[in-house]
Amino acid sequence: MEKVRINCDIELAYIREGQGFPIILIHGLDGNLASLCNLKDELKNDFDVIIYDVRGHGKSSKPNAFRLKDHVEDLYILMHKLNVKKAHLIGHDMGGLIAKHFSDEYASMVESLTLVACNLVDSVFELNKLMIEHEDEIEGFDKSESLLLLLPYIYKDKEKAKKWFQSQLIYNRQSAEDSAVATRALMQFPVFNKDTIIEETDIPTLIVNGKYDPFVTEEMLNKYKQVFKKLTLVEFNQSGHAPHIEEPKHFLEAFLNFIKPSVYQE
Repeated sequence: MEKVRINCDIELAYIREGQGFPIILIHGLDGNLASLCNLKDELKNDFDVIIYDVRGHGKSSKPNAFRLKDHVEDLYILMHKLNVKKAHLIGHDMGGLIAKHFSDEYASMVESLTLVACNLVDSVFELNKLMIEHEDEIEGFDKSESLLLLLPYIYKDKEKAKKWFQSQLIYNRQSAEDSAVATRALMQFPVFNKDTIIEETDIPTLIVNGKYDPFVTEEMLNKYKQVFKKLTLVEFNQSGHAPHIEEPKHFLEAFLNFIKPSVYQE
């Protein structure tokens, strides 16, 4: 693991392995780069793969406040400092939100977008809703412990999800304070606008969702079909909120088939 300095206050921890066309993997809310190590290992034989802890997470700097825009600018500077002019972006959960907003600002730097289990408008609301529905089961537990207890309601393959979740806790455990700061960044705290408009894009986009994911709604998928002009939409029948973990071979196959045209153009 190495670190790159974004500015005088912020450093991002990252791992870069492999060779070929760049792929950048971006983790979800309260996660860290450990959540994407398995996927990185699958891709590094054919691609230059970068995984990193976004600000406020993992072993990157944890400021007291930041915005979604800061995540976008962090990625721009990270790519610049690592001399990456263009890349495939794969984002899970919040990572997909970062990737989409980055592509809106810096489309020429994005070869393709892959959004995994990503609700671009109200994922925080959906998680809070689930926690309220099961408040009796998680009363007295912190957020990390609560998410472990809620695994059966979030993932289809609970054993794979549990090992995946624990690997992230071993790498770095997110504090309650850091989780709150990171969540506010997504909600544009203190005002959360549920009428957020998703900008249209012509960037080739793969969206992968699990059939049992409680955070991605049918309404959201219908919005995606309207705004992504070059969209491949795939639903995994044996997955919940982490299809790249619950069905890793299926995910790898779907992604490689999706990017084949751009690979042949290189």
